[in-house]
Amino acid sequence: MDKKIFSEKQVDVSALLAGPIPPGLLIYKNYKALGKDKEAYTSLAVTLIFTIGFFFALMQMPQSVLDKIPNFVFTAFYGALVFVFFRAFLAKDVNQAFENGAKKASNWTVTGLTILGFGINLAIILGLSINEPFYEGELLSVNGNELYYDAENVSIEDADKLVSQFKTNDFFGSNYGNIAKIELTGDIYLITMYVDESLWTDRDIINSLTSMKWLMEVEFGRKTDLKLESVSIAGISKYKDI
Repeated sequence: MDKKIFSEKQVDVSALLAGPIPPGLLIYKNYKALGKDKEAYTSLAVTLIFTIGFFFALMQMPQSVLDKIPNFVFTAFYGALVFVFFRAFLAKDVNQAFENGAKKASNWTVTGLTILGFGINLAIILGLSINEPFYEGELLSVNGNELYYDAENVSIEDADKLVSQFKTNDFFGSNYGNIAKIELTGDIYLITMYVDESLWTDRDIINSLTSMKWLMEVEFGRKTDLKLESVSIAGISKYKDI
């Protein structure tokens, strides 16, 4: 056999590093190398369907629930599925192929396919998120900017007060595309603003936000907290309290 085979370890590592698509690509390539075209295309279709369903399910979960689940839990979940699938359906054929003289595919090939698969993961996430609201709640759209608010606990009057202050501070400038939300946590209003992490150390911005926080506390007549949120390309949120 002159085609290269990916080992179980290579497949497992690709899943742990870059999500569900990369191991699916390696499994597909293994089936093709073994001459099992039907299984190859079936595994690729299952990988795509599972990935779309998995990411869609995550997007439907309340953020409050997601915040309580460590990221490694999701990695462990699809990593375990890949491990079980490989052991159940592919390990015997792969081990036999190695015994018959097949060579292991290089780690460089694994790296390339892992990067490709990670890119496909991101494309799927982007495609699913295009029509998804960034936060839960009612939406106020202002000059291309978005404020989400909990209509059951936050009055439209208070939401409008915050919009006015965002305009004054140029956070809701024309077509900026900025995003924020306001919710009630206990007896406290919590304002979350989507601000790129690179700006979190800008002293002028932080001072301006701090002043706005105290001003809104006076406007609302209740204690008000403010935090910044930034989301990485992998979809992981980070927060900074102001």
